[in-house]
Amino acid sequence: MASRIRFTNAKQVFETYPDLAETVTEPEADADPGAFALELKEGDAPYSALAYFAHLLPKRESVWWGMKCVSGLDTNKSADDHHVLALSEAWVREGDEEARAAVHAAAEATKADSAAVWIGLAAGWSGGSLSPNPDHRVDMPDGLTAKAVNTAVLIALGSLGPQEREEALEACLSAGLTFAKGAAMPPVSIRTPMTFEARI
Repeated sequence: MASRIRFTNAKQVFETYPDLAETVTEPEADADPGAFALELKEGDAPYSALAYFAHLLPKRESVWWGMKCVSGLDTNKSADDHHVLALSEAWVREGDEEARAAVHAAAEATKADSAAVWIGLAAGWSGGSLSPNPDHRVDMPDGLTAKAVNTAVLIALGSLGPQEREEALEACLSAGLTFAKGAAMPPVSIRTPMTFEARI
């Protein structure tokens, strides 16, 4: 299986995305990119592993990972959320400009701050122009997709009870690393969902 990670060491991620160092601690020495994600998870800021991991993969693969995390963890999706996720999946599979524009338009039209909408924005921000004026193209910043994927996954984790979040973090990262190594993306779920009574 061919690795989907596009870096040979963790430092390269921060060289490619300098803004990442504002929220994620950089490695002190060369480190395997996947192993560093696990190191972050075990550190003082475990959720920073998600922000880092969202930058490891190419954009389509990063969106696919985030979408599977959101689909598996966020159980309160609206009809609009399901629509945006379906369009996001179409973009991942097709990868063309028409699919990107469609999911971008749907995510922006929803005007919600849900995990699914942020996945749609992640797909939409993978290309195109920041400017609505077709005569004045402004290329999308390269890191916007990863930032939106991270936001989506954090929102999905935030919808869970405190005791569930650690397991959800483990599930997202474990599935992502399996996918990054070249395997199919495993389902993301938590084994012991809390009852409503246990949450309050």
